[in-house]
Amino acid sequence: MKKDLSFSYYLNKIFQSETFNNFIPDKFLNEIKNKTIKIKFKNIKLEIILRIEQNNIFVLEECENFDVELIASPIDFIMFVFTRGSDKFSSKIKINGDIDTANKFNKFICNSDKFREILVNAIGDNNTEKLETLVDSIHTTFDDIFLSPESDLHNFIVNDLNLLPSKNDINNYLNEVDNLRSRTESLLKKYNHD
Repeated sequence: MKKDLSFSYYLNKIFQSETFNNFIPDKFLNEIKNKTIKIKFKNIKLEIILRIEQNNIFVLEECENFDVELIASPIDFIMFVFTRGSDKFSSKIKINGDIDTANKFNKFICNSDKFREILVNAIGDNNTEKLETLVDSIHTTFDDIFLSPESDLHNFIVNDLNLLPSKNDINNYLNEVDNLRSRTESLLKKYNHD
């Protein structure tokens, strides 16, 4: 008998373990129950298909009929989750299928209270607060690193556009160059004749 060593096998072992299920509060997954969600990561050819049933998460190897398919790069999807559904990253996720299910999944991912519930059950209230403080610090740092350069780039482009000459400025410059050339040629003729 060949043992299954696939990615989905290990994820299912985690999701179906008694320890994991003890951390999931009752009716935690009700908003997306009986839904199949396919997450397709671009550039690395990885697909994760989640089936939500009876407050359990199952990872499927393949599925032809899914409710919604989310297509994104791994970084965009991870940052979407870390930033709790930031528009900056949600706009980079392509959605195929049922928009209502996609919105419920989005709401589920963005709902930090649901994940907090799991953490409180798993590691206790004090440790959850410490972890939240750490995550908030990381989130602020992320915003400083990635969102600030975006506005800096915008300011750079806008300010530099003001530095670029207009068509009228270019024509004036070319006329002045022509004028200077003709005066230089006149001086050269005068100098050569003397």
